[in-house]
Amino acid sequence: MSGPSFSCEASSNAIERMICNDPALSTRDRTMAVLFAASRSDASDRGLSQQQTVQRQWLKTRDKQCSNDDMHACLVSAYDERLNQLAVAALFRAPDVALAELARQNSRSAPLYEAIYRYATIEDGADRATAVERLIAPSFEALHDKPVASPLSGVKNAHEAASSDKNFSAFLNVASVDDYSLTIPCSALVRRPGLLGVLRSEYGGAIDGRLTQSDCKAMTSRLKTVDRLTEAAVAVQPSCPGTIRFSLAREFDYTLVAVRLHRTDLWKAKALDISPGAQDENNDGAEKEVDEPHFIARHQASIRDASDELAMYYSSHFGVPPVLAKEQAMSAVSALISGAFDLCERG
Repeated sequence: MSGPSFSCEASSNAIERMICNDPALSTRDRTMAVLFAASRSDASDRGLSQQQTVQRQWLKTRDKQCSNDDMHACLVSAYDERLNQLAVAALFRAPDVALAELARQNSRSAPLYEAIYRYATIEDGADRATAVERLIAPSFEALHDKPVASPLSGVKNAHEAASSDKNFSAFLNVASVDDYSLTIPCSALVRRPGLLGVLRSEYGGAIDGRLTQSDCKAMTSRLKTVDRLTEAAVAVQPSCPGTIRFSLAREFDYTLVAVRLHRTDLWKAKALDISPGAQDENNDGAEKEVDEPHFIARHQASIRDASDELAMYYSSHFGVPPVLAKEQAMSAVSALISGAFDLCERG
């Protein structure tokens, strides 16, 4: 098959005509269509992901940014960046296409993505360790003795690195710091929950900003009210000049993923006072750096709405009975607010 995923006869602008007339861009567009289709369901296969919204925004940005200057180079760059995201997202539903795209873009990291896929899909522990060891051995040997490899200090070889969730998570993080820049698919975290440790702080400083990321926000359902409340809590935090902020942000992101994946055992919550007579956010103003009790008092309606949204999500996606879902949702909202207020060390 040649040509892009859309009809060139109906192409109406210069960007689409260039894609139609360039075999490499046409191939990228066809690959994108396959990976996008494979990533539309969320990581838990219980609903839609947010990839359709992301894709629409990508198309708008592509058309705006690539209409000027060097259109061809701009399109190649835009497609490759988005294809990388979609290949990670679709790794567990279209592994052959996803791995081929990841290898085309970066032959160094492609074996590590295959290792993630094998680690999360092979049930037998011995078989899993053997398959993953083969894929990660060259990278493990190359980075094991580097200064950044301190999290692997007790791991003797690639086989040990492939033998437990803890060791494999540490390996992925060290590889990311060593310029592999990995993103772990949310689907891997759903299939192998022990790998959630890959999202924790590892070094306690600025280097934590280079650790493995996840695509869980894009690969879970939209939680508009929850996201708005989380953003409001983050917005009132003081600036954090020290490098510890990278580790604190890492722990906060870990909580965000735990909430989205309904990992009730992984977040820390406090009791929330949302009594009907409490002050609400309609007199919110532009005040910054409020403390946690004042933030809660001023965002009563948002907290209730976010809790209701999350309770519906837990019931529909994870089969939690409504009463329990509401209790868990309130706990999760509390964890999100507390996590935001832990983003900076307060004297």
